[in-house]
Amino acid sequence: MFNVIYQPFLLDLTNSLFITGVLVTLGSIMQFLPMPLVGKLSDRLGHKNTILTSIPLYILGLVLIFISDSNNILYLIFGIVVYYLGFTINNMNAQFLVAENSESSKGLMYGLIFFSFFIGSIGGNIFVIFGQSISTRVFFLIFMGILIVEGLIFTFFLSNKWREQKADALLNEDLQVKKEQTWLKFFKDPRMRSILIFFTLDIFVYGISLSIYTGGLSDYYHLTTEEISFIIVWMNITNMLFQIPAGRITDKLGKKNSLILSAITGLCFYIINIIASILWSNGMTFVLIPSLVAAHIIFAFSMITFIPSEQIILTDLGKNNKAESYGVVSFMRGVAFIPTSIIGALLIENVHYLAPFIVTSIGIIVEIWFLFKFFHE
Repeated sequence: MFNVIYQPFLLDLTNSLFITGVLVTLGSIMQFLPMPLVGKLSDRLGHKNTILTSIPLYILGLVLIFISDSNNILYLIFGIVVYYLGFTINNMNAQFLVAENSESSKGLMYGLIFFSFFIGSIGGNIFVIFGQSISTRVFFLIFMGILIVEGLIFTFFLSNKWREQKADALLNEDLQVKKEQTWLKFFKDPRMRSILIFFTLDIFVYGISLSIYTGGLSDYYHLTTEEISFIIVWMNITNMLFQIPAGRITDKLGKKNSLILSAITGLCFYIINIIASILWSNGMTFVLIPSLVAAHIIFAFSMITFIPSEQIILTDLGKNNKAESYGVVSFMRGVAFIPTSIIGALLIENVHYLAPFIVTSIGIIVEIWFLFKFFHE
């Protein structure tokens, strides 16, 4: 619900696409910049205790955005910073709470979590559609109420195994070895180094094409918003229906094989896009929409086989300081994503619409090679 109304709300308030873009970028930066510090705080306080601090930050950010207007842009800026700080704290610690409360079937549990995520995404869109007569700011109040309920659920229904796990880790730790800085572990430990390189490379490779993908559909094919929504909704439906089976597949195949399967289906998505574009440019325009729908359904399988493996790996980086390690990887991924939209736009403008897709396809082939050579279960 919030994601649907957020950018139109900013545009109405600022009356400037440029300022809206700057504010959206500010929110994106806040989703990765504080990650290492948030991880360090989580390791010290525990994931449940840390996630509870996100609720008041969420609500304070929403209140500041709610009361801002064209004369109070500073309230808006501060509100965005605080809101996305709450989002970062919430999102990271939520992944650890899932891992801690799911015993051995982590893949299945992440499947259930992301199944509910897509249900919520579809429900939020429908709610906004049927609530067209409601003032945009009322949605903020509804969201605040939902966040309060979320805080109560965290407080009373989730356990916190952090202290127990930390005690076990300290008992197993070699007392003669001094605790190393988390950043150094990524350079010294081959496993952690491979994980950091792969996930950073992955977001960079996919970001080159996906960061400008929707805009490209509109600019190159002149598709309407309704047509683009129709194409993307098939991906969301597929994500929703197959998220739980994909979690079971991850538990059975293992994380490495699931990531390889994700890369192969991701490569198929780009191959179909390239073929559809060639056919469309040769006058076979009728194949475009069906081809893009098929491509997005296949891409959904790439996502649902990637997400459980990704979260299982990133919530289990080493014996100690797991949250801080998660934060380091998230920070590096955020930095890698920053130039992708610029690279993608330059490739389209100076080479061809298909250039980002070809670059990403080559990058995915490199990823598959990297997984076979450097990843181990």
